[in-house]
Amino acid sequence: MYDSGVTAKAFIDSLIQEADISIEIPYTSMLRWLSAVEQFAYTEILKEYKRCTMDLTQEPFDVIRLDTLPIPEGAAIPIYDDIVRVYGEKGQEIRKAGAVAGYEFPDFDLYYTDYDGHLILSTRIEQAEITVIYRIRPEIKTEDNKAALNVALPPEYLDMAGAKIRGEAYKIANEDGLAAKWLADYNTQMENFKVWAASRNERYGA
Repeated sequence: MYDSGVTAKAFIDSLIQEADISIEIPYTSMLRWLSAVEQFAYTEILKEYKRCTMDLTQEPFDVIRLDTLPIPEGAAIPIYDDIVRVYGEKGQEIRKAGAVAGYEFPDFDLYYTDYDGHLILSTRIEQAEITVIYRIRPEIKTEDNKAALNVALPPEYLDMAGAKIRGEAYKIANEDGLAAKWLADYNTQMENFKVWAASRNERYGA
């Protein structure tokens, strides 16, 4: 993941000092807006993936806990929506399905979730191992981790997150003109960020 070199706390503190807002904005709101920018950037634009091969020779052979997937420091524990591909021991793709399909189509290799942090396999034969490819995204910023986690954006796009936070703050303060200005700036920077990210994905491989 990208590392701005600036903690979430230091970043938001600097925005509070710079902005002239008529009402006090809850710190938790600013953390939420920052997280929204980060999550969108990683799920919709950057699309950074990690691959992990897991040994299934120990029971239960058909259940994988998502919180056991390895992640980089500062990354969120994967959820079901973060799973991109699953492959069996012979390289065959195990396809995403619903829980009902796992019972109705026993002739297919499928996986689904119990919505309790597990990936469930429904395959024709037991797999000795599977390979899971999953999305990497930053941990949600909270009051508890704001001083420990850096903003997970390239340093040159810190102002993009700042524009989003300012825009949302001015919107709550009913300063519509300033809100529109900063949110327009955010949208412009986000479009530039998409072009910037696309050029790097093309160069190094998506």
